[in-house]
Amino acid sequence: MTQTETPPEIDFDALAAEDDAHFQNFRITIGDYGLLALFGLLFGVVFLQFFTRYVLNDSVAWTEEAARYLLILLGFAGAIRCQVVGSHIVLEFVDKYYGFRLRWVHIFALAATFVLFAVIMWSAWELIQRTSFQQMVSLPFPKYYLHACVMALAGANLCVVGWQIVTRLKQIAKGEDKWV
Repeated sequence: MTQTETPPEIDFDALAAEDDAHFQNFRITIGDYGLLALFGLLFGVVFLQFFTRYVLNDSVAWTEEAARYLLILLGFAGAIRCQVVGSHIVLEFVDKYYGFRLRWVHIFALAATFVLFAVIMWSAWELIQRTSFQQMVSLPFPKYYLHACVMALAGANLCVVGWQIVTRLKQIAKGEDKWV
């Protein structure tokens, strides 16, 4: 930057107004507290792992496996929240180019998501059957507990997506173009 150029001005009021508009409809629900508790548990386990490994120089054996499984559960539980509020990552440029066919693109995306979670549920069921006799490496639980939790969370997400498909089809039948 030369001495004759001035730095661009930042409109902090416009940025604050944009933030206010974004968080205007943000609500914390009871389910969010469950997610926060799961995240807090994960944080505690990872902190315990860090503290015992790097401060005490004697790592607790079960923390790595517990952190891995808690992260898996947090991912599937968080996917339900994101599906309900519609905050999954999307390709926004698609919305601009499909025009009146966009409603069918949304139905296709929901149907693909429905199939994905149905396959995840089926895979979890298969893993439950195959690993029912195996124990976790460092935790005193059967391995199928994790697979059962994943199956339940995928089933909950499957129900949410099914409800969204039905809602969207009703909106299309009424002639509404608003996406929920």
